[in-house]
Amino acid sequence: MGRKSEMKSQIEKRLEDPRVKSQYLKEVERLFQGAKGDPKHEQDLQKLHDSFGTVRFKKQVKTYIKKYGLPDDWGALILLLDLEGETELVVDAMEKLLEMSKALPGPKKKGLKSKLRTLSLTTKDVTIAEVAYEIAQEI
Repeated sequence: MGRKSEMKSQIEKRLEDPRVKSQYLKEVERLFQGAKGDPKHEQDLQKLHDSFGTVRFKKQVKTYIKKYGLPDDWGALILLLDLEGETELVVDAMEKLLEMSKALPGPKKKGLKSKLRTLSLTTKDVTIAEVAYEIAQEI
């Protein structure tokens, strides 16, 4: 019993240091993120951003989603709205953006609403147009 108390005490003392506690919490968070907690995730997310506007974009998106699922990054989700021929993926991105927008300040919400309105008027995909319009009305 004495040894356990000493050990627990040492751990508690270490966690009193804000830097150690911060690092510990980051590691725990990374553990619960699964693949998105992998240090390579940030590189892959950056590749997705960097490929926007190129012929590689769609392939990069599919590679990212296969490995990590739908991004949690606001900017990446906005980029996904411009994918052509990927109705389900675009709808999923819009729905996730709607959920995220509930916790955002007004200017970001207005930007999303504007993007969705434009998308609803310019896309050739009827499903995307309808969902974009509906979500824009919800924001």
